[in-house]
Amino acid sequence: MVTRVFKIKLKELINDIHKRHILGRTIEGIYVVELQKRGLPHAHILIFFTKDYKPHTVKDIDRMISAKLPNSETNKLAHKTVVRCTMHGPCGATFPNAPCMEEGKCKKKDPRKFQSETVTDVNGYPIYRRRDTGHTVVVHGIELNNRWVVPRNVYLLTKYDAHINVEVYNNIRAVKYLFKYVYKGHDRATVETLHQSDNATEGNVVDTDEIKKYLDYRYVSTSEAMWCIFKFDMHERFPTIERL
Repeated sequence: MVTRVFKIKLKELINDIHKRHILGRTIEGIYVVELQKRGLPHAHILIFFTKDYKPHTVKDIDRMISAKLPNSETNKLAHKTVVRCTMHGPCGATFPNAPCMEEGKCKKKDPRKFQSETVTDVNGYPIYRRRDTGHTVVVHGIELNNRWVVPRNVYLLTKYDAHINVEVYNNIRAVKYLFKYVYKGHDRATVETLHQSDNATEGNVVDTDEIKKYLDYRYVSTSEAMWCIFKFDMHERFPTIERL
């Protein structure tokens, strides 16, 4: 059921982006499905806009992406979805064992700083507007504000009722990282197998071939197994490229 629903939503999302041009008119794009050991299946999507629809200005970015808590009175559905799906954390000192923590710091660099207006960063990624409105929500017993909101498109978030992180890059140096991230491959697990011989007694040395007993396996989760059984595509490019 999870695999089928995800496939339906992913197909509809690609149609919204590439055919209905919800974010703007696109010329090409790719997506790769990733299935991890933990959590639900997800996809990394990279799209390129036509010249007229590229987000050149701060207004263009704000029109496409928002990093603030929606109004709980005027937009209840979006507010509910943001609180449930696109709030990072809590992490840090309150949750030191969070998956995003490395060496006592959040590898996602959250919480972000308050920002009165969106500005472009030297690395090609904008610093999105996050105003200190005083509006907070409670997640796992901790009050979180706009500093913890994951950037997203309000329309797509509300329609699909899921975690959809949307980012803009405006520097050619970011292209290499984006393609590397999209094609980074499946999650893997390393397994070590141990065997105790029946003839081994205390004080005797057992001849063990460590090379044969140390194997690198590919981890296949339930979602990935069903995805392969249904013969769903792991990646797709649009428009389709065929070898002549």
